[in-house]
Amino acid sequence: MTTPSASTKVRMSWLWDVLITLAGLVIGVIVGFLVPVLGDWATNTVHIVPGPLKVAMNLPPAWVVPVCSILGLIGGLLISDIARKESLKLDIAADHVELSQEGRERFVPRAEVAEVFREGKELVLIDRAGARLARFKADDLNAGAIEAGFREHGYPWRAEDDPYASHYTRWIDGKPDVDDEIHRLLRARRHARGADKKVAELGEIDAQLLERGIDARDRDDEQQIRRFGPAAPMERRSAPAPRREDRFE
Repeated sequence: MTTPSASTKVRMSWLWDVLITLAGLVIGVIVGFLVPVLGDWATNTVHIVPGPLKVAMNLPPAWVVPVCSILGLIGGLLISDIARKESLKLDIAADHVELSQEGRERFVPRAEVAEVFREGKELVLIDRAGARLARFKADDLNAGAIEAGFREHGYPWRAEDDPYASHYTRWIDGKPDVDDEIHRLLRARRHARGADKKVAELGEIDAQLLERGIDARDRDDEQQIRRFGPAAPMERRSAPAPRREDRFE
């Protein structure tokens, strides 16, 4: 009796932790050496010395660089911890995929997955009807490890980046290519993705749009939409045919 292979876990590399922490340390050292220069400039030019700079200027000269270095190191560690918490956690098994990021969690059975590919910084899973099963930011994960994990477990990985790019159009409020309900949801989505990004609300709106045959995504400062399923225009209804090198043998 054969046993299924263990799941593949893809996480943010520890090298990111090292780089972010070292960057904080280096910035701290540089700031420590610049404190006297910055202090003189602030005193003689703008006549206003910020509180932290004033405290640093009052330290014994031999302490300034070590103290700033330690503060930079602590800052780097904190930023590294935040980056790891915000990073995608991806588990790939022969019968399912689990994705978790910033409070969002998604369990996708293997039987539902027709395509897996990258959309720039994002990882996307699509079903046989062309509907999006999952889209998660994955730019801080190793691209090669993601592809290898899906191929190892027999998923239909597409090497082409953003294969549905030509299917998306820019959403314009009021344009008659979609009905009023879709416009209402996209306005709510635009509000949810604003300055105070509401991740949970955004996910709920996306789910409602998918139920209506609309896949929405963000590019720069605009929303783009793609129709799929029976409501899609005939020239867009079929998915792009995979190239030979994209197929998993």
